[in-house]
Amino acid sequence: MMVCDIGGSQKEQPFETFGFLIFDLDCNPHWLNGQAAFRRNALIQRRRMAFKALNDGLRRRSLVPFLTLAEVLNGVLVTFAVHKVDRPIMGDGGATHEELAPLWKPAVINRLMWVIYLGAFLVSGFSPVGQDVMFIINEDEIAANVPQLTKLTDLFARAVSNQQGPMRGHLRCGTTKSDDGSLALEDLAALPDLTAGAVAEFVAALALKGAGPLSPLLQKLPSGVSWKTRQIIPWALASGGSLERFVCLIDSVPGSQKWRATIPRWFTVPDLIKSGSLLQTA
Repeated sequence: MMVCDIGGSQKEQPFETFGFLIFDLDCNPHWLNGQAAFRRNALIQRRRMAFKALNDGLRRRSLVPFLTLAEVLNGVLVTFAVHKVDRPIMGDGGATHEELAPLWKPAVINRLMWVIYLGAFLVSGFSPVGQDVMFIINEDEIAANVPQLTKLTDLFARAVSNQQGPMRGHLRCGTTKSDDGSLALEDLAALPDLTAGAVAEFVAALALKGAGPLSPLLQKLPSGVSWKTRQIIPWALASGGSLERFVCLIDSVPGSQKWRATIPRWFTVPDLIKSGSLLQTA
């Protein structure tokens, strides 16, 4: 199963973020049991955990226990931060645009294509031969109705089939509306939602008020970073454990027409941060 959410919608944020949680639900009984207990004991009134909704006291108090519970998941959480200007254009012209224009606005089409291509890239790397895949996305502007969801399934299947390697098994797409009432699917979708929102705010603060998210200089964490991002970012960057977590920045190479994908490693001391690249390709 792959669950996706998107962040970075604010105009002052230079990076758009795409969070993907990849896991096998059958291999995660401990998380399912913990999630049921969490819902009974922490989140009353069936409230959803979401980055934009963390301002009420109950959600604030539940954030750390929720993230701690997620650490028992056996899976991978990848958050891509894609520069809104300095990035390649993903299939938004010609016949593709004409095909998608009746269902989505131009800005949404660009976002949709990034979701599809990044998701297909991850599927190609994590799925063995014959693997069935369920792709879940929140009910937002990308999959707000049945026609959009139907076309999303078709586009995602095309993108996966175009990846190098053997064909996969069955591919299905759905939204968090498919939740069975336990809110397990909602809580799984909350993880890429939280990291997408926090990473968008974090890299924006470093880009606009600091030396940049990839600067090797030791710099002070900008004061404008919210309390929730200060809580989520150290968790999202933590290494080890059954839930692997990565952040990948995609932008242009300075002074070149090439673009790059970088997995940075941020080293932190209280209120200070330094970056060192683990991987960089052009």
